[in-house]
Amino acid sequence: MHRLIILILSAIAFAYGCSSKPNPRVAEPHPALELITTIQAHFVPDRRVNRLDVEMVPRSDGTLVLRGETTLPIAKDSLLSRLRAAAYQVVDSIRLLPAAELGEHTWGLTRVSVANMRSAPGHSQELATQALLGTPVRVLQKNEEWYQVQTPDGYLAWLNQGELVRLGANELARWRQSTRLVYTPLCGRAYQDASPLATPYGDLVAGCILEQIGTRGAMTQVRYPDSSTAYVLTADLVPWAEWCGHADGEVAKAVVQRSVNLHGIPYLWGGTSPKGMDCSGFTKTLYWQQGLILPRDASQQLHAGVPVSYTEDLSGLTPGDFLFFGRYRQDGSPKVTHVSIYLGDGNFIHAGADNGGVRIQNLLPTHPEYAAHRRASLMYARRMQPGSTGVVPLREHPWY
Repeated sequence: MHRLIILILSAIAFAYGCSSKPNPRVAEPHPALELITTIQAHFVPDRRVNRLDVEMVPRSDGTLVLRGETTLPIAKDSLLSRLRAAAYQVVDSIRLLPAAELGEHTWGLTRVSVANMRSAPGHSQELATQALLGTPVRVLQKNEEWYQVQTPDGYLAWLNQGELVRLGANELARWRQSTRLVYTPLCGRAYQDASPLATPYGDLVAGCILEQIGTRGAMTQVRYPDSSTAYVLTADLVPWAEWCGHADGEVAKAVVQRSVNLHGIPYLWGGTSPKGMDCSGFTKTLYWQQGLILPRDASQQLHAGVPVSYTEDLSGLTPGDFLFFGRYRQDGSPKVTHVSIYLGDGNFIHAGADNGGVRIQNLLPTHPEYAAHRRASLMYARRMQPGSTGVVPLREHPWY
């Protein structure tokens, strides 16, 4: 038995030794790849808002075939010129977005109260963001029943065709010139007839945009982006110009007041509406209600507004300031993962997954609502002044 075990072990060792060959030499990366990577990093530092996706296929004769797509014609032109200046023969198969097959209908309006936008085509894909009824979008390409679109804040995501009305540039211009109204209650209904007792037509949330047709009693008849009509309580609507005019007021004060109205809204990754919101969706929603557009994600909002210095006891902060939380990577670079709004006296309000929704907590250790893990991860503060970097008044956005 002992001899049998030795023979088996010897056979295994021999087989292993015969199969243990040196790894083949890893092929050196093509020298053109470094140039492509450099161009991509220069023109597309954030793939959430622009794309230059390129695959390089070298031919046996040395020619480089470039395949992929981009939202930036200037990036494509720069890449091709740099490669040709380096004496490469290039076959250009990079597709410009919007895709040519879309024709002239490269714009659109969302047609449901809250449109769910995915990180990739498919209902099972990650919820990337949301867009309220009447949001103008740039339509980039189609994949079966899904459209890749760009929202007014620049964010790229995929929208199901049932939630979108495609338009040409002239049709979008007509919409911009129409008499538009904005729904103001946190949530409510549109009706099929001029009575709040009529059959509901659909739901609405604060910030939905509709076109005005006329009035009947206490109701206003409105037109949806798909040209269907319904009735909404006139008292629940404000003119578009009035909504945009909120940006002229005391924005920070109004944001603090409105933030409490969202207390208890459930946390939803990718959410930017009263139906559910994540941390940056919460801050973005509050500024939308003041007629202002902010970048989508916390790590993008970090670069908006102006920086604010503060001391250990939080002196220097004023109500309405944005607080950013996160950690440092091993290379020392910051990684922002959360954002909230400062309310004063150490209190801050935010939508946190660990809270289950929008909640007020405190950053001072003596307070009963002290959030130690948030204090430990507090990194930056910024003030979102209208007109400062990344804080765009709606009336100045060309899509509106």
